[in-house]
Amino acid sequence: MKKFKYPLFLLVIFLTACQSFNSLIQEPKLSFNSMEIAKISFTGVDFIAHIDVENPNAFSIPLPKIDWEIFINTASFIRGTIKNDKTINRMDKVTLDIPLSVTYDGLYKSISSLIQTHEAAYNVALGISFPIPIIESKVYRLDFSGVIPLPRLPKLSPGQIKISKIDFSGLEVSCGINVENLNGFPIPFPELGYDFEVSGVPVIKSKFSGAGEIAAGAAAVALITVSTSYADIFRAVNSARNSREAKSNLSLFTALPIPALEDSKSVLDVPVTIPILQAPEISFQGISRKSMGATLEFVLSWEIYNRNTIDFGVDEFNYDFIVNNNPWAKGTVRNAPQIRAGARTVIPVTVSISALSLVRELVDIIARGSSVNYNCTGNMTLSSSLPGLDKISLPLNSQGSTKIQ
Repeated sequence: MKKFKYPLFLLVIFLTACQSFNSLIQEPKLSFNSMEIAKISFTGVDFIAHIDVENPNAFSIPLPKIDWEIFINTASFIRGTIKNDKTINRMDKVTLDIPLSVTYDGLYKSISSLIQTHEAAYNVALGISFPIPIIESKVYRLDFSGVIPLPRLPKLSPGQIKISKIDFSGLEVSCGINVENLNGFPIPFPELGYDFEVSGVPVIKSKFSGAGEIAAGAAAVALITVSTSYADIFRAVNSARNSREAKSNLSLFTALPIPALEDSKSVLDVPVTIPILQAPEISFQGISRKSMGATLEFVLSWEIYNRNTIDFGVDEFNYDFIVNNNPWAKGTVRNAPQIRAGARTVIPVTVSISALSLVRELVDIIARGSSVNYNCTGNMTLSSSLPGLDKISLPLNSQGSTKIQ
């Protein structure tokens, strides 16, 4: 039995030493301090978790190794490990900052059901261990949870829409589109795509890009100008040729530059009624005598047929009238009558001819009742109360033969 005396004695000493060592080391105290969003953008969210670690021992201990895992809607999303090479002083307390990041791209690719939602529940699970003898195999657990805001597509709404330019060949429509950022973070000004349809037939398809970014919760205005010609409209919609107006629609869509949201778009339809102007028909109605004498006075009559549903005012009417290669008259009509919608309006112009040789020639033409050849060129400038229709040039070019009545 003596041969077991010393090993048993050593075992007792070892066990006693271990118990003493255990009594010398006290477990660190852990607690969750707070969680904050350090940064949020249209690409993702950066968190910082603050964990309090207290060292109750009379000696310094190393900072712990932290294994972390993020769950989104109870599904494991991402995990990682943070290792520290610093220490906590004896009887001291420190707050550890644990950075965590979630990218929307990875989030949507992992959990596709989130695309239709505005927030997601998260849970962060921490496994904390200290490289200290006796407790190095022990893992301390801390969990905390919250809500991650998810990016929302911009909201589109129509602003001011007006006809900025119009003439007898086509028109230009300016559309102010309000782009509202519903997120709590700035987003780049999105690219807007738009289709312009007339009677359901596509006429224009294009894209518009704004500059800069839209602040959180703010709105910006995208000014889109759509220019189209009546010829293009008539080619697309033949029925519009005989119409006075056409029902059109401006369809807009926009998306955020996030790969997972490429196919998710904000859509807005803006109906616009566009007037289809038709150039008034100008015809020369003939020459009539007003008075005979040393100076002959004649009345030149132009008829304007306004096929539109709006009235026109004649701001300016310049003409150059030639008969049988002789210049009869050249000038500007003052106080021309208004050209009524859907009506025929006659604009009479009185001219005086006093050249003796020309008078003799005209008297002979009138006496014989023969026809004269005429050529009339010039320009009419029309205006209307229709927005964008301030000045429209209507060329005047007519030639033929007529008798002097």
